[in-house]
Amino acid sequence: MNYLTLKTLPPSAFKRGVGIPLPLFHELLEVLKAGELTKKKSGRPSPLSLEDQLLLTLGYWREYRTLFHLGLSYQVHEST
Repeated sequence: MNYLTLKTLPPSAFKRGVGIPLPLFHELLEVLKAGELTKKKSGRPSPLSLEDQLLLTLGYWREYRTLFHLGLSYQVHEST
């Protein structure tokens, strides 16, 4: 489940799949983008976009999935 496939869903299906309404998702994304701009040292770039990072976090909080299972879903190592 990545953002590119979820953004084509209607708002009711998006909320059902993610757990929060689409406007709240965009609001959280704006906060993340503002936080990224305030970083002094960027470090290694993430293999996931900010949208996918937010979805991964919401999936962890909502479903209590292990990092191993989330890593398999997003095709990244569990330490990412």
